[in-house]
Amino acid sequence: MTGESPTNTNIAETTNTRVKNCIFCDLIAANDPNTILEPRSDQFVIIKDIKPVATHHFLVLCDKHIKSAKSLQPNEQDCNLLKSMVAAAKQILLNNGCDLNDTRMGFHWPPFYSIGHMHLHAISPASSMSVFNRLVAFNPSFSYVFVDVDYVLKRIGCKDKNETENPPSVT
Repeated sequence: MTGESPTNTNIAETTNTRVKNCIFCDLIAANDPNTILEPRSDQFVIIKDIKPVATHHFLVLCDKHIKSAKSLQPNEQDCNLLKSMVAAAKQILLNNGCDLNDTRMGFHWPPFYSIGHMHLHAISPASSMSVFNRLVAFNPSFSYVFVDVDYVLKRIGCKDKNETENPPSVT
């Protein structure tokens, strides 16, 4: 990971609610009940990844078009958004009978992502991923490709790690 800190620009000033030609913005706008899963909120929706790397691979898509988790800022709004996305990811994994101890959650870090719309990967069981996906593509220890939620929370100055370990469930 780079040691750079987030800029002082507010997310609301740099993003639109929807961006033309963004596949995730289009999915959110379509609001298809066959694509959008529960739980959901006015801040995010959840879909299944079209190229799953494990039995359960969900994407929590930010409703507002934010380019990446690297764009999040050290403010209460972005902290709350990230925490609610994590809580929803945990909830959908639990709803699908997943073991949270065998789960990987995080973000691909620029420039190592394919869609420039912030989305949280929730993957379980992590132990079933291929060696490449486990050790490179979705490995937070391989810091230039994929970062975990705690890294992003700390980067934007949110509360410490313990706060995300057992967040309240989303209804």
